[in-house]
Amino acid sequence: MNASRLALLFLIAQVGFAQGTEDQIRMKTKKFTEAIVSKDLSVLDDVFEKDPANIYYDINEGPLAGFDRLKRVWTAATTNNSISRFDFNDDMKILVDGKSAVQTATWIQTQVNRSGQNREIRGRVTALWRERDGQWRVWHYHASITPPRPQRPQ
Repeated sequence: MNASRLALLFLIAQVGFAQGTEDQIRMKTKKFTEAIVSKDLSVLDDVFEKDPANIYYDINEGPLAGFDRLKRVWTAATTNNSISRFDFNDDMKILVDGKSAVQTATWIQTQVNRSGQNREIRGRVTALWRERDGQWRVWHYHASITPPRPQRPQ
């Protein structure tokens, strides 16, 4: 087999690996958003690393040092509000580089507080993923709310 054919086969394998990783991250992201709506926070164990040195930024507060703090904040968020919708939008991008990946996206969430008031919030997220022991998990998460843009006079 000549060198150019070998290089082509290697490139095809890399593209296939990256696509498989991207699919895995998309699947875990969907599982995460669905679990937040259903208040099943056990999914956090499968999506986020448990390393206490990791830092996360959530819309409610940050920096959150470690997985346990992140889990407490999400528990409070799903207890104090009923989240009826949480979706990452179609603009999601995932860049895979070996055993690391960067995910960016915008999201939309509908919350209902205890008094029954609805609020729809939109935001953006950057998540850093890494593969360890065959599992892809988030080791850094930064979510923020996108403020509504003021209406321009016509």
